[in-house]
Amino acid sequence: MYEALDAAGTKPSDIVGVVGIGGLGHMAIIFAKAMGCQVTALSSSAEQRGRALQLGAKGFWDTTLRSGINHESPINVLLVCSNEVPDLENLMHLLARRATIVLMTIQQKSLTIPYMPFILPGHRLIASTEASRRNHIEMLKFAARHGIKPQIEEFPMTLDGVAKAFQKLEEGKMRYRGVLCAE
Repeated sequence: MYEALDAAGTKPSDIVGVVGIGGLGHMAIIFAKAMGCQVTALSSSAEQRGRALQLGAKGFWDTTLRSGINHESPINVLLVCSNEVPDLENLMHLLARRATIVLMTIQQKSLTIPYMPFILPGHRLIASTEASRRNHIEMLKFAARHGIKPQIEEFPMTLDGVAKAFQKLEEGKMRYRGVLCAE
């Protein structure tokens, strides 16, 4: 997530939108807040609101709402951390002029971009799925300086533990990060 924020050229004055409050999204909220940004969490699940606010988001947006609804603070950097890219048509009205959309999602489906709402305000679309060694080192220093740690769920490093971790992950019930621990 540090790499994605860096690739987008994120500044402390930016409002960062985070789509998906899972393993990547929760770290996006924590990193963006530590960088001094205001964060708006976006999810199709209203039950994520409390979690997002606890992690440091200042606002929450239900992605099932249709466009045309005013949003007080336009988003400069939108990090898409959900398991699939949401309908971007529903999110365009939330973006500031020249916003950067960063895709973190790995999916096989084609990406559909609403042409005029994307082009006219001068938005940019980038992907960020890998970080350089330099960026990893900078991220670790930043995380140490700000006390950043992921929220984890521990499983024993056994065949049964691995099976339970994967089952929870595949069912979409893993909260944030699953970690295998030696007993």
